[in-house]
Amino acid sequence: MSFSAEWDELYRAGTHLSVWPWSDLVSYVYRYARAGRGYDRVLELGCGAGANIPLFLKLGADYSALEGSPTIVQSVLETYPMLQGKIIATDFTRDIPFTGPFDLVFDRASLIHNPTTAIANALNLVFDRLRPGGKFIGVDWFSDQHSSVRLGREVDAHTRADLPPGGAFAGTGNVHFCDKAHLIGLLEGAGFRVERLEHKRYDPAIPEGEETIAVWNFVAAKP
Repeated sequence: MSFSAEWDELYRAGTHLSVWPWSDLVSYVYRYARAGRGYDRVLELGCGAGANIPLFLKLGADYSALEGSPTIVQSVLETYPMLQGKIIATDFTRDIPFTGPFDLVFDRASLIHNPTTAIANALNLVFDRLRPGGKFIGVDWFSDQHSSVRLGREVDAHTRADLPPGGAFAGTGNVHFCDKAHLIGLLEGAGFRVERLEHKRYDPAIPEGEETIAVWNFVAAKP
């Protein structure tokens, strides 16, 4: 598996168990790709502990998900048994074992835990599974302005691994950081048209010394 197998260990340890929908994702879905308005069949890359599932069930979407951790998939299906067969543990950088087309594919800080070649391959797979006019939404893709961008071991020009304990990325394996040109290049290289791109940066003032968090949110469409 090319993506970070460390996530299964984190879930086994009971960490990173977010259960509330991410606010930026909620906003993007309502603004740009809402179920009932032509975006009804939905695929999530990296559902984790299922934080975003309640949003799409409430909207009446036909929701499916791919997740790299068998441990967390089992847990999520215990909570949402009606999604049996629609949430699958697999390496979605190598295969998307659902037949398209989907109206919306989205990712909240999951695919970005991979090296460049794996991200590029996954984007090609996503593009293939979307209908024409379908959208790919990415939330919290890490920016090169993040204070962790030079920590750990270099995997490729944009990817680090083995980031030190104490930070947000401790134990998470590969972490990919994008500048604007690199991110647009990844999306356009797969055939997408970038419709919206936002950069968010959080610089803690009190207490001093905490890490700067910087991320990208985007909407990309299949022409």
